[in-house]
Order: sequence, then structure tokens, then C-alpha cells
Amino acid sequence: MKKLVIPIIILAAALSGASVAVAAEPIAPDASAFAAMPECKALQAKYPALAGKKLVIGLGGYNKGFQSPTAADPNKLEGLDPDLFDRIGACLGFTYDFQMGSFNVLVTSIASGRVDMGPSLYVTEQRTQQVSFISTYQVINGAVVPTGNPKKLTSLDSLCGATVAAAAGTYEAVNVVPQQTALCEKAGKPKVELLLVQNTDNAIQTVQSGRADIHITSLAVARALVAGDSKLEMAFNIDLPIRNGYPVAKTNVELKDALRDAFKVLQATGVEKKLLEKWGQGGHAERPVEIFG
Repeated sequence: MKKLVIPIIILAAALSGASVAVAAEPIAPDASAFAAMPECKALQAKYPALAGKKLVIGLGGYNKGFQSPTAADPNKLEGLDPDLFDRIGACLGFTYDFQMGSFNVLVTSIASGRVDMGPSLYVTEQRTQQVSFISTYQVINGAVVPTGNPKKLTSLDSLCGATVAAAAGTYEAVNVVPQQTALCEKAGKPKVELLLVQNTDNAIQTVQSGRADIHITSLAVARALVAGDSKLEMAFNIDLPIRNGYPVAKTNVELKDALRDAFKVLQATGVEKKLLEKWGQGGHAERPVEIFG
């Protein structure tokens, strides 16, 4: 769990609900075990500039299952990203802090070097034009609706005439909704309405209030939202033809290469697959490490 650092000129995201239920048994190997591994000692020697360095990981809002405040301490975050970064950092010898900002400038902040890297994001063509991604797992989405699913939304094809809440700049807003709208209009049906918001917390609030009919997001986030609110349920899942990845400036070659090598060590131990299961994304989503962009 990492402490959240909020710098000057920041858009703070609203907190919401309970976080994902954490597995009772700690998942091994832990960070201290990675720090002691010969493979990680070799990587520290290979990438000496990272040893002892503190990285800044930008956020554009909280995402349950990936990074969200703990119930015990709202200044500490838990989720897939902290669990992975704790081990990756120990393997490479760096520490890190999260820095909250606005989602719509997150990628440009990484590209410009204002922050060192970002949290798990969808790897899209638009984003790879600005930054590189170290990708280790596939995107699987979940659709969150009010309990009882009053609009009877059962697939993307059922969204004609429905209102989808999505954060500006997300894959759902930029790709999923426009593509489905085109299909609806081609079939002579009403278009899919898009309600743009700043982050996941705002999106789910619009579903809770009835301003939107559905919110589509990463499966881990969707599962966590449903688990923490009896007024919400999962309508359907979507396997998207894209990957998740951790964005880094294209010019930061050493960090890109170091993260790639450390993730290979992480996957070889089986711990990433366990963490994907723990936080709701599913171990079957794991893919071989690749750099995009």
C-alpha cells in the first residue's frame, strides 16, 4: 500500500464506497523476496540509475481494483497497481509515490516528464503516438447498471438509445460508444448517448442517480463497484481487442527496458497471475510482456 501525494495545482478525485475484498492469505513472493532474488540483483546492476530513486506515478482518478484508498487510511492506496509496483520497485531498487491529477492531461504529463510513469491504462493507437507502454495483460471490461437492470442491457448491441457514462479520453468514450453508435444508426436505431465525466467515481454516481443507464470499465473496477454497492449489478462482460499497459515517456528508454525485464521476472514467479485474480481482472488476462509505442 502506498501513500498518496497530492501536489499543487491538482484536481482531486472524489472517493467512493468500499474497496475490493482483499485475499486473506498474502500473495508470495512479496516485495522483500523480490529484492533478494538473484535475477533482481542482476537487474539492479544492469540499471543502476534506478537504484535508490523515487519515481512519481501519475493518477487521473481512483479505480477500484487497480488503485483506491484503503478503508483504514484514505491516504494509502491498495489494488493491483500498488501490489505490482511494490514488487517491481523492490526488484529494480526504486521507491515511488502516487500523484493525483486530471485524467485528460495524464498522458501528456507522462510524455513531458512531469511524472515518471502512469497507472494501468488501455493501450490505444492515439496514446502510443505520445508515450510507450509496458503491457502485461489483456483488457476485459464489465458493464455496471442499476440493480434490476431496468433498461435490460445485455450486450453492446443493446445500447442503442441508452446513455453511457464514461470519463473523457477513455477508450469507452473515444472508441466503444462511437463505434456502437455507428452500428445503431446503420440499423435505423437511436444512437448511443455519451455522458462525459472526469473519472470513474463521477461516472458511477451518474448511474446511481439515473442520469446514465450504464458505465463500462475494466472488469476489476466493475466487480469492485458492484461488490461495494447493493444498488449496482453487472450487466455483461466485454473482451476488448486491446491491451492494458503502464505508460512511460518514449524518451525514457532505461525505465522502459527495466520495467519490461522486471515484469518478466514477476511473471516467471507466477505472482502477476495471482494478483490479477486477487484484484478481479482474472489471471487468464495475463499476456507475455511487450512494449508498445
